[in-house]
Amino acid sequence: MLFVVLVASMSLHAQEKNIDAAIEALNKKSYDEAKTKIDDAMMSSETRDKPKTLFVKARVYDKLQDVDKYKDANPYRDAAQALMKLADIKPDYEKNAVDQYLVRFAFFYFNDGAKAYNDKNLKDASDLMKYAVKIHNLGNGKRFEKYPNKLFDTISAEAKLTRGNCAYYTGKYDDAITYLADAKSNSITKSAAVFECLIDAYSKVNDSSEMLNTIKEARKAFPDDIIIRNYELKYYMNYGKKEDLIRKMEESSAKDPGNAELYYNLATTYYNMADPKSGKKPVNAAELLNKAEDNYKKALRAEPENAEYNFNLGVLYFNQGSDFNDFMAAMTGTSDADLKKFDELKSQRDAFYSKALPYFDKTYMILNQNPSGQKGEAKTIFRSTVYSLYQIYGTQNKAEKSKEMKSKYDSL
Repeated sequence: MLFVVLVASMSLHAQEKNIDAAIEALNKKSYDEAKTKIDDAMMSSETRDKPKTLFVKARVYDKLQDVDKYKDANPYRDAAQALMKLADIKPDYEKNAVDQYLVRFAFFYFNDGAKAYNDKNLKDASDLMKYAVKIHNLGNGKRFEKYPNKLFDTISAEAKLTRGNCAYYTGKYDDAITYLADAKSNSITKSAAVFECLIDAYSKVNDSSEMLNTIKEARKAFPDDIIIRNYELKYYMNYGKKEDLIRKMEESSAKDPGNAELYYNLATTYYNMADPKSGKKPVNAAELLNKAEDNYKKALRAEPENAEYNFNLGVLYFNQGSDFNDFMAAMTGTSDADLKKFDELKSQRDAFYSKALPYFDKTYMILNQNPSGQKGEAKTIFRSTVYSLYQIYGTQNKAEKSKEMKSKYDSL
């Protein structure tokens, strides 16, 4: 038994000599020797978890970070891990020196994380930022609460925000919500952009309740942010709160009278309420159509060359004219009263078609500049415009123009 204890004592003594030798080599700037000695001490179960060993390792590996031979391996990260372990084992050990090292390493982690983020290496960026935050939060967040360098608080807050952005852009929306919710509540990182990503993340996980709460908070904090305002309008639109939607859009358009998109969205909302895709038209359909017409015109005053705006105002008139066309087609009587009614319906149809014509003409003029290059919505609008012109010219007995539009439509 005495022999075993003696051997263990000799082994411990040898490792302690390695630690002292590492310190001596470090003082002589013999960094290779210092690394070898402290690595030997870290291999021993008798010394690897001792405060002195961890502290010396951090000192040695901190110096290695400035040596060309070692810097690419980022030895500061091993140094930081050693000190984080030391802070758990013996928080008060050489505290002033340890804290200075820890802050230095946190900044290194942050800078490397920022570089990885800029290089779009989002997983690496998040992993690196995690340690910048972890160091800041040592001791349940109390170790550095009185630290004089307030920039450290900024670094930690920005690191958490970066982790939130990494999670958001990689589709990990639950994680993103955790980080972004913290970021929007921190005065250091609170911004309209943070709210925008958080709102969208809630929409991705179908949490409509938190989405609305966040929208309200964001609108209060950033009342003039257009993207947040659009998220609010989109929310009310998607969740069928038409009265709230209209009220919000009218408030927004009053504050931003030159914004064509707001008028267009308001007009489209009124139109969809007046002429729903399913079910009966509301009793106040005529009033809603008038409001839709008024707002389409306001949108066009702001952006007269917008093909989509011109097209939709044309559609509003054209569809009303088509309703009278349907009434005419349904008539079967031939009495004088029936013929008189037919002529009245025809007159009303023609009046609406005449209103629609200049807006379809303008749409055609805008989009026909590059018909072969149209894609998506523009292509659909162009086809519908050509077909509508074909029909209108036909009712106006303009045979050549009607034939031209029919030929154009068949070629699309």
